[in-house]
Amino acid sequence: MNKSVKTIVKLNLKHIKAAYIALIAGIGALASNYISYIIMFNNGEDLSGNENIGVSWAAWALPVAAAIIIPSRHFRRIVSLGGKRENFFAGSLITYVILAAAASLIATAIYFIESRYIAGSMIIERIIGVADAFGWSEHAMIVIFLQQFAFLFLTCAFTHAFVSAQGKWYGWASFIAALVVLCVFLPIEPLRNIVATYVYIILFNPNVLLQIVACLAIGIGFYWLNKPIYARKAI
Repeated sequence: MNKSVKTIVKLNLKHIKAAYIALIAGIGALASNYISYIIMFNNGEDLSGNENIGVSWAAWALPVAAAIIIPSRHFRRIVSLGGKRENFFAGSLITYVILAAAASLIATAIYFIESRYIAGSMIIERIIGVADAFGWSEHAMIVIFLQQFAFLFLTCAFTHAFVSAQGKWYGWASFIAALVVLCVFLPIEPLRNIVATYVYIILFNPNVLLQIVACLAIGIGFYWLNKPIYARKAI
């Protein structure tokens, strides 16, 4: 990694305050439910059968928000200051790897605490965390971390490519394609099955290795779409 790429990574990580705020706000909002339940419990209310959305979900806000901010704001600033397009391409990729890993680590740690020490208590009987929703909970924590990291990387790559294309004809084309998937594919069973198969492979696949490899491969494919976009993108 050359110095320019390192500099771009540092700039990307430093100037995404909105993403950090979204992370903190999400954790605070979801964690506040616990305070409400504690107050209700201390007032003698029956909380049996109580369920709550896990705080681990909030960690996903960090990489997703960053994948919106970086292509929409940082590209023009960095290139205008003399940064090379290929260095921005490489630096942003490394940034997403770091953010996806950080978010996955935070979410996995929170999920471990919630599932081990909070779920099943007199205050909250069941917590629906990330791993519970996608069937990852039967695996070890390191495996959950890797599964989550791979999916978040894919999400970052897709979001980055989608945002980068906006304002161009191919951006509108991708937007229309997304609408076609929602409006045409989903109502028709054979086409809906294609979408369902894709979602199954990247999220619900019981084969951990296949799920991780598929997410990383598809994510790299999505991110590579940025190469021609940035080669022609006006500053």
